[in-house]
Amino acid sequence: MATSSPAPSTPQIVTVAIIGAGFGGLGTAVALKEQGIDDFVLFERAEDVGGTWQANTYPGAQCDIPSILYSFSFAPNPDWSRLYPLQPEIQAYLRTVAERFQIIPHIRFGHEVTDATWNDDTTQLGPGRVMDRRPLSTTRQ
Repeated sequence: MATSSPAPSTPQIVTVAIIGAGFGGLGTAVALKEQGIDDFVLFERAEDVGGTWQANTYPGAQCDIPSILYSFSFAPNPDWSRLYPLQPEIQAYLRTVAERFQIIPHIRFGHEVTDATWNDDTTQLGPGRVMDRRPLSTTRQ
């Protein structure tokens, strides 16, 4: 299970909000960091990075693109075990990228963006709704 810094109790204003911590979201986050932008958050509804590779764990799940092409240009993976990698190996690669580029602290796991509205006056999106999908414990102690 992934960990990230605790979600703020009050709304947080950030320069960039990224929806999803799959290939697209992680790539965007790394690009922002490379441009010196560290004021961003990724909202991920699951409890780990990986997008479709985190969600689809059925037996035999694998990529249909040759592994040499299935990695970020800024983080090539010369160690793929096979031409068409299986889901666990792709998931591990994405986790390694998120850790190597220090993206994990920016991710709010268990949070799903359900809508966002464009504001013509402020030329910004928001306010939107983010649903906390983490389980709620009602156990009394």
